[in-house]
Amino acid sequence: MVAWSSLRFNCGQEIANRFVVAPLTTDSSHEDGTAPDNELEFVQRRAANGFGAVISSAAYVEYDGRSWQGIGAAHDGHLSSLHRLADAMRAAGSLAILQIYDGGRIARPELTGERGLRAPSAVASLRPGAKTPRAMTSDEIAKLIASFGEAASLARKAGFDGVEIHGANHYAVHQFFSPRANHRVDDWGGTISKRMNFALAVAQAVRDALGPKLIAGFRVTPFESEADGYTLEDAKLLCNELAKLDLDYISVSLDDYRKSKPMRETRVYDGSGEESYTPAESPITEFARVIAGRCAVMASGGIKTCMDAEAAIDMGADLVAVGRAVVVDPEWLSKVRSKSEASILAGLPKDEREIANALSIPPRMVEYLLSRPGWIPRL
Repeated sequence: MVAWSSLRFNCGQEIANRFVVAPLTTDSSHEDGTAPDNELEFVQRRAANGFGAVISSAAYVEYDGRSWQGIGAAHDGHLSSLHRLADAMRAAGSLAILQIYDGGRIARPELTGERGLRAPSAVASLRPGAKTPRAMTSDEIAKLIASFGEAASLARKAGFDGVEIHGANHYAVHQFFSPRANHRVDDWGGTISKRMNFALAVAQAVRDALGPKLIAGFRVTPFESEADGYTLEDAKLLCNELAKLDLDYISVSLDDYRKSKPMRETRVYDGSGEESYTPAESPITEFARVIAGRCAVMASGGIKTCMDAEAAIDMGADLVAVGRAVVVDPEWLSKVRSKSEASILAGLPKDEREIANALSIPPRMVEYLLSRPGWIPRL
């Protein structure tokens, strides 16, 4: 089976198999952005199954861009914590990849500094109760790009094998590309080529900071379901440009790889609401066609079995990121490898008190998961 074969990235590093632990928000770090022991235990237990790579929860690159209480990669004070995290992610020889992000207009207002929410434009998110951000200045944009590069440098110093830029799920990099969020008329917005500029500048800054021998990835939402959002054709143009920057993979962020469903900005997970746009062909296939082997393609969303992984690979993916399945069952990959899929846990325990202890999930993460109805099933 292809899923168990190795793959060599452009940078020369080799991944032992095609299974990757997806970036999973824990909302469980210390206030200073360092990871506590229970967060490291959550990562290490899942990494111990022998995934080809493990991608961290998203680390903020600037304090004003925090969307939850997560890990930081914003200054040297985070270096020791990042080093411990990289070690935990390598529990069974996995490659350790640090995801980095900025929240932009969906940062949590109580976590931002005195100047408050900042984003490409003064346009509020569609999330209920969202506050209107202020438009970033050109100097702030340049500083944020530099912060992504500095976070990548910290990852290299901490011993990570690579970095993934979170350019998906309506966070800042996504916002700059979105015509719904970006109403600028300068070099950072207006035409589609100018809306690409921020993502491309961040990708180049990260590639430069990592050097040629570490993995550089980029996660992208393939289209926006919301009215007046960018389309799959728009995203293909972006991915074509990203693939020119010597990246090692582009990750297609979907809530369900079978249905071509990306995350909606409202974060409604119960299936309600109408989507205004759905492409005729799978974004995975479309991206693979455009990228044309210049870097690997990673699929995500609803990977529950080895058959799912192979189906995503048949669509054109080279790698598969497994998220909710490993939250629910920390030993998921071991059971898949031993052909014991019938024993895979199908949902979180009904008793909330059992979730943290039985599954090594930090208590704050349990609260976070249960606050998103419909995203993860309960037994």
